[in-house]
Amino acid sequence: MQRQQHDWRVTVARTSLANLFYQMASPYISIYIVALGASASSLGAVISIGMVAAGLVSPFVGWLIDRSGPKRLYLFGITMLAASYLLYLIAPDWKLTIAAMAAYWLGNSMSIQSCATVCGNCLANRDRATGMMICESVAAGLLGMIGPIVAAWIVWSSGGVNSHGIRPVFLVCLVGTMGTFAIIWTT
Repeated sequence: MQRQQHDWRVTVARTSLANLFYQMASPYISIYIVALGASASSLGAVISIGMVAAGLVSPFVGWLIDRSGPKRLYLFGITMLAASYLLYLIAPDWKLTIAAMAAYWLGNSMSIQSCATVCGNCLANRDRATGMMICESVAAGLLGMIGPIVAAWIVWSSGGVNSHGIRPVFLVCLVGTMGTFAIIWTT
């Protein structure tokens, strides 16, 4: 850790926090969409549309990183993630969650590919696999386990598993994602 570049350490922190927020929201997204009035087939369409949007854009993300630099696209991806959480937060019905889901998967694709570029550029060959696994174990492991616990407490204290009880989780994710934007913006 000590011999790695500052940009890599910042990226590990941001990725870990982003995963925390995703793990907070993820268990409740389908429940929330249905609570907003979606049918089972509408729920499937919402999820599919979001993933298709990201799948169509993903091949071009590397090209965009090469043209504009990883930081610019990283910040844009994080902005899309924040927009996603905002759209979930303000959704009056399930139809707006289509845009929220698409924004999430587009932002996730951009931020993950930018993150991988930072790792590739910052870590020496002898440290690359170890460095990437440190990032994954912190993000997917420790914070990934804490996220659902924190979200469950928020939902419980906000009225239970319904649209009103779940909505505050998206507020926490929005504020936290804006914080990760600030982390990348200032470094």
